[in-house]
Amino acid sequence: MVKGDRQRSAPEAERLGLPNIRQPNLKSRVYELLLNMIIDGKYRDNDMLPPERVLCDELGVSRTVIREAIKSLETRGLLQVIHGKGIKVVPAAAGDISAAFMLYLRRQRREVSPRDLMEVRLSVETEIAACAALRAGEADLRALGRTLERMRAELPETEKYINRDLEFHLELACATHNILFITLLESLLIPLRRSLQDIVELPDLELSLEDHSRILESIGARDPEGARGHMVRHLERTRSRLQRRGKL
Repeated sequence: MVKGDRQRSAPEAERLGLPNIRQPNLKSRVYELLLNMIIDGKYRDNDMLPPERVLCDELGVSRTVIREAIKSLETRGLLQVIHGKGIKVVPAAAGDISAAFMLYLRRQRREVSPRDLMEVRLSVETEIAACAALRAGEADLRALGRTLERMRAELPETEKYINRDLEFHLELACATHNILFITLLESLLIPLRRSLQDIVELPDLELSLEDHSRILESIGARDPEGARGHMVRHLERTRSRLQRRGKL
């Protein structure tokens, strides 16, 4: 415990149930503790953390240690310091997973090649389509239908269409109600976007819209094999475009 540590005396602090930290490298220990509390759901999206003085009393560390740990969590996009209000847990976003995944690959000096991406898509997204046909609820079908209509409306605008295309595929994963399918798709958002930006032209968009319409029709008809087959054809067309443009 560092010099100047306080005894846990505040009633508010006692209710938190946090362990008093005595190990060296206090900033890292506080950082890990707060991170785990966010991951475990003790503090949820948009929750406010206890005031600094309460954290200091409960953890038995100085304000400097608390502030350094909070700053690290803020840098990672997990916390937001709102002056005059406190420290808020930032809601998670789908892009967070993909950004973390790409950062990990860069630190490992690795890249996601178009070939890698297509192999994974053909393995995973075909099964997602089949599972969605079996499990999608009415709310899922309405969400997919709305996104398909937005894709149609954005058809002349390549970049806007790509955004809706990715939204459709993520909603398809959500319709499986399988958290791992959802997380896998979220982790691939950045490489998926880059892949589409490299190869998409207006005639491709028209074919893509037709593919997505047929996938959704099969899902609405509760036809898993039909949904799987239409997804295979959609991804094979994508692979062919990559080959024609020398990306594979």
